[in-house]
Amino acid sequence: MSHRIKQLTQTEISVFCQQIAMVVTSGLPTYYGISILRDEAADEETAALFDQIYQPMEKGSQMHEALRATGRFPEYMVHMIELGEATGRLEEVLNSLSKYYEREAEIRNGIQKSITYPLIMTVMMIAVILVLIAKVLPVFSQIYAELGSDLTGFARMLMHISDLINRYMIVFVIAFVILFVIGLMLYQTDLGRVLFQGKKFAMTIAASRFANCMYLALVSGLDTDRGLELAEALVNNPHMQMRIQICKDHMKNGESFDHALLQSGVFSQIYASWIAIGYKTGDMD
Repeated sequence: MSHRIKQLTQTEISVFCQQIAMVVTSGLPTYYGISILRDEAADEETAALFDQIYQPMEKGSQMHEALRATGRFPEYMVHMIELGEATGRLEEVLNSLSKYYEREAEIRNGIQKSITYPLIMTVMMIAVILVLIAKVLPVFSQIYAELGSDLTGFARMLMHISDLINRYMIVFVIAFVILFVIGLMLYQTDLGRVLFQGKKFAMTIAASRFANCMYLALVSGLDTDRGLELAEALVNNPHMQMRIQICKDHMKNGESFDHALLQSGVFSQIYASWIAIGYKTGDMD
C-alpha cells in the first residue's frame, strides 16, 4: 500500500542546508561530508535519510538528483541547489537557503502564536457567556418568579435565548462543527484561497516570501526574469501571483524591474523606492 512521503520541516531543511554549507566551505567532497553526517546522526531516521542521499552520490549522481530522489525536500530547494551546482555557487545558495527556511519557520511560528492565544481566549469567552445565559440566568428567573416578579426588557430577551440554547444545544453544536469543517474544506479550494488570502495579513506574508525568493535568486546568479518565475511558483497566494504576472507583463513592455514592481503593487511605494535605490546602485539583493 502506497503512502505519502513526509517532507522535512522548514527548521530541519534550514539546519540541513547549514550543515552541507559547512561541508562545502571545508573543501571536502559533498558526498564524503554527507557520509560523516550520516555516521554522526542522532537517530536512525536521520541516518537513513543521509544514507539515502549518500548512496547515489557515491555512484556519481549530483546532490540535487539525490535530494530529489528522496522525496523529502521541496522542489524549490532542489532546483536552487541544482542552479548552485551548475554555476559553482553552491555554498552561497546553501547559506541563502538556510536563512530562507529559517525565516519561513519564524513566519509559521509567528502565525501560530498570533492566532492560538486569541482563538483560545475567544472560545473561553463564548463558553463563559453560553454558561451564563443557559445555566445562570434561569436561576435568577426562578428567583424572580418566587418573589412574584418577572423579567423585563433585555433580561426577558436573554431568557428566551437561554430557553432556545437549552432546547437546541445539540443542534447548535452540530451546526458549528459542520460550518467549521466546511470552512476548512473551503480554505483548501481555489475559491477559498481567493477569499481568505487576499487579506492584508496574508498579502504581507506573501510579499515577505516574494522578497526572500528574489533575494535567493539574485545571490545565486539568476536574473530578475528567472527570479520572478520562481517567486510566482513559491508564494502560493493567487492574489500575489496575479501581481507578479502583472510585473512580468510590465517588464516585457520594456519597463525596469523597480518600476514594474511599483506599478504591479507587489510592494507598497516605500518598499518599491528602496528596491529602486538598490536597482540603480547594483545592490538589489
